[in-house]
Amino acid sequence: MTSDQGPIYYFCTRQHAYTMGVLLGYYRHGLGDLVRIIPYELAGRLGPVTPGTFIFTDFERLSPARLEAAIALHGRIALLNPGLLRLNDPAIVPRRFDLLKRLKGAGLNDFDVYRLGERKSVRRFPVFVRWESQHEPPLTGLIDGADALEAAIAGLPGHVRQDPDLMIVEYGAAPSADGRFRKYSAYKVGPTIYPQHCFINENWYIKFPGTRFTEADRAESRAYVADNPHATQIERVFALAGIDYGRIDYGIVDGRVQTFEINNNPTVLARPPDWDPGVDYSRYAEMHERALRGIMRRPSGPNLLLGDCSMSVDAMHVDAMHAVRQRIAGFSRRRRLSLRPLKKRLARLFGRG
Repeated sequence: MTSDQGPIYYFCTRQHAYTMGVLLGYYRHGLGDLVRIIPYELAGRLGPVTPGTFIFTDFERLSPARLEAAIALHGRIALLNPGLLRLNDPAIVPRRFDLLKRLKGAGLNDFDVYRLGERKSVRRFPVFVRWESQHEPPLTGLIDGADALEAAIAGLPGHVRQDPDLMIVEYGAAPSADGRFRKYSAYKVGPTIYPQHCFINENWYIKFPGTRFTEADRAESRAYVADNPHATQIERVFALAGIDYGRIDYGIVDGRVQTFEINNNPTVLARPPDWDPGVDYSRYAEMHERALRGIMRRPSGPNLLLGDCSMSVDAMHVDAMHAVRQRIAGFSRRRRLSLRPLKKRLARLFGRG
């Protein structure tokens, strides 16, 4: 670690350490000794840490007790050294439902959200039902009216219907002139906002690019990254949310940003380099590296005592990275196994003289 660059401490759940860990463990960037992942599960055991930058994430995945511990830890850092940069205050960052309500109330989003118990209040259709805290596809397709909404909710398993994590979302997307949909994603890392990608798909719900992703589509996505055309609108959304670190997913309707969500523990890179032939993941690593270096500060003040000193921060980082490597190894095994039957068939075909 260089003397003029303090470390970055990244708090997240151990299971989801891959969001930052793949970047740190598999790409060349010189951040290896400068960024440390601290699983919340181990944070209470922290030993002394050098003053640096602290990023808090993953709030929707924390139990109430663990969230309270994160809030207390954030406050303790502020008390011990008020000048340190702390991104994402766990006491104020809203969950998805509250964020979308806030954006609608401020006139930044045109669509609204409701709890299942508020479904009689829905006046604008279509809508769909989804989880608030899970990053999964919607539980329903688009629903065109109140009766159909009642039927869709009744068709959910009983234990799902009763889950308070469910919410009803008004449809807030719109196709572009070519009839396809676009989902834009951009990161905020302290003062830096940089676009990552534009996914284009035939379907309104977009998790990945469509199968018909042409060279023109790739050029459009590259131009979006280069031009950062929505930075001013995006900054307003992040400011309203009180989020300093995260990724916004949004669409453009009538020239205005319509925010779908802000993930405060976003996946920077999911796969190692060269995972997919012909796909260059390194440019994503370079963009995030530059943004992270922009929030590094010169160390100032004594070491901070944040836990019971039974485990070093380096040991915690090693533990988190072990979980990341296990995850990638699991993906590799599953991919090899999925190709094995095909390889056997080809060997039988071409092995016959």
